[in-house]
Amino acid sequence: MQIKQISRTVHEVKVDAPQRMLFISDVHFDAVKCDRAMLKRHLDEAKATNTPVFIFGDWFDLMQGKWDPRGTYSDLRPEYKSITYLDDVIEDAAEFLTKYKNVVRFFGRGNHETSIEKRMHTSPLDRVAYIVNKNGGNIQVAGYAGWLWFQIYKNEKRRSSTFAHYHHGFGGNAPRSKGVLRVDIDTMQFKDASLIVRGHTHQKWHVPITTDRISRFGKLYQDSVHHLQLGSYKLLGDRFGGWATEKGFHTPRLGGWWVTLKNNYNDLPYWEITEAI
Repeated sequence: MQIKQISRTVHEVKVDAPQRMLFISDVHFDAVKCDRAMLKRHLDEAKATNTPVFIFGDWFDLMQGKWDPRGTYSDLRPEYKSITYLDDVIEDAAEFLTKYKNVVRFFGRGNHETSIEKRMHTSPLDRVAYIVNKNGGNIQVAGYAGWLWFQIYKNEKRRSSTFAHYHHGFGGNAPRSKGVLRVDIDTMQFKDASLIVRGHTHQKWHVPITTDRISRFGKLYQDSVHHLQLGSYKLLGDRFGGWATEKGFHTPRLGGWWVTLKNNYNDLPYWEITEAI
């Protein structure tokens, strides 16, 4: 796989079909409630199978600084209880991700990262990527939203291309709709995307939508748009207290998705989606 930045919001991704990938978000790596065992299991599988990993925001939690009203001192991991809290988290994340330097390829921003950028005038994602890349990695750092332009090759010949649109997400926990009401809106707004990826809400679902299309030659055909809501790796806990408890968030379904991009017999791209649990 080769990833090239075309603009601030567009990355070209060259793949040989079939190409399996791991899509995750909302890891909250430094949170005491992060399920690091599940995270390690998924990244270990990706490493063992040489599967590229894409992270779409909120790799960090970083809520325990004195600047953040969401913070709770009891949610601070013991190893981060120091005057250099922010540096300690960044260095720990870089050390952890260096073990997966050959597979972690893409870092998108989430609201937890942009909060640090606005408050502390530093980018934790860029700092981590710099350390990992200096040690042999190749992580591309991206924005809060953008496009992945997949160029699909087979036997060294370009066969087709397709687009995925990602956005870390916005709004609340959507306890009743789970955010599924956005599916039709996103399908219309991002009509060039065959895959639409969202995070942030700590919900998790996959909704494929069939659309009627017409080719430039006047041929009618049907296509699918896959809407992928990425789960979190942050446990809710026992609901004794904290930001999620006070806001009435529901228990999240953890983990991301294994996503495989293939070409069919007509050299048309399609997606296969499997839950990472």
